[in-house]
Amino acid sequence: MIVDAHCHVLPDRVRDNLAEYCAADAWFGACHAGPRASVASVEDLLADMDASGIDRAVCFTWPFADPQLCAEGNDYLAAAVARYPERLVGFGCVQPRDPGAVAEVQRCARIGLRGLGEMNADAQGWAFEDLDALAPLVRACVDAGFAWTLHCSEPVGHTYAGKGTATPDRVARFATEFGDLRIVGAHLGGGLPFYAHMPEVRALCRANLWFDTAASPFLYDAAAYRTVIDLAGADRLLFGTDHPLLRAPRYIQQLDTLALGDDERTALLGGNAAALLGL
Repeated sequence: MIVDAHCHVLPDRVRDNLAEYCAADAWFGACHAGPRASVASVEDLLADMDASGIDRAVCFTWPFADPQLCAEGNDYLAAAVARYPERLVGFGCVQPRDPGAVAEVQRCARIGLRGLGEMNADAQGWAFEDLDALAPLVRACVDAGFAWTLHCSEPVGHTYAGKGTATPDRVARFATEFGDLRIVGAHLGGGLPFYAHMPEVRALCRANLWFDTAASPFLYDAAAYRTVIDLAGADRLLFGTDHPLLRAPRYIQQLDTLALGDDERTALLGGNAAALLGL
């Protein structure tokens, strides 16, 4: 089973009025303004899954700053999962600064969603360091059995729309503070597993952290996957495309250049996500 652990789809109203939402939400606009913006519906995603041989996909909408838009996206995902329960897994999104965030997590659980993602501190205006404010939300997620997919950013290298400030040091402190929350560090965790030469970082990566490959071809040589496997463990790396930004064949071409064992490849392409999410 091949599982794409990082896909974005948008409700019809957002896709049909893209300029309006780009103007209303700064982070969304930075990532979607212009004629080359990539957006997808659930049906678009399913067609690409079929074309690429993807069996299951973990779907997010977007980390909107407006909690009402988050809730609308959650409804869109829940309806999609109900229609395609063997193909899609839905991760909801909430605005942590919203007083109703805990209630929205509980509602997400009732309507069939399985986690939160892609949570993004820069996009939504919350701080990793605001532990007291985040604690009730994290507790609600742990109680619901929810994992988080967390937008992460590398602290060096080229700049690009959506890079952000969720760097390995901040993500590591957050994961340490909330050790019972399962966290998928998107985009190879902003490079966090590369620090796993340090014993304490290696232990943290083995505790409650996983890392997905989303957008990695834009950031790293293919050898980065081998590094994560060797330092953090073959069971900690999840195949994720960041669809519709990139499609699966781009990643498969990278993987084909590596000397992966059959077990490692099977785990990366779906086994690890299936184990994490109980698929």
